Amino acid sequence: MMWAFTVLALVATVALAATRGRAWWDTRQTEQAQTEALAAGRQLAVNFATIDYRKVDQDTGRVKAGATGEFLTSYSQQLEDLKKVIVENKSVSSVERSEAALVDGDRDSATVIVGIIAPTTNTVVPQGEKKTYRTKLGLRRVGEQWKVERLEFVG
Repeated sequence: MMWAFTVLALVATVALAATRGRAWWDTRQTEQAQTEALAAGRQLAVNFATIDYRKVDQDTGRVKAGATGEFLTSYSQQLEDLKKVIVENKSVSSVERSEAALVDGDRDSATVIVGIIAPTTNTVVPQGEKKTYRTKLGLRRVGEQWKVERLEFVG
């Protein structure tokens, strides 16, 4: 009888450990994905706000490489007009500061808010001005990479 009780206790302990271990692993994987999404969201917003008319193809290519879905389609459709405006206005924008916060996320998707301060010069403001942007990015994991599928400016 004691032997049966010991086996039953051992089976229960192993089952409990397996269940708890799986829950811990799932939580850890989700936390890791959220950390990666937050970092990627910040960088993707910085890429979007960083532009130099002298290397417009390189800068817009970086944005396009970090895009997917709805945002990739929209950005691609407007890209030639955007490049033309950037070059004609001799626009230069770099990011001085960025702050990001995770709104929500799981292992495959996330929403990130990113605030950016970007000194900008162009033909209208040759001495430059600091522009402030606040963007909400919908991110999707594509393979091992986080990409923007929605980008909107928020107040």
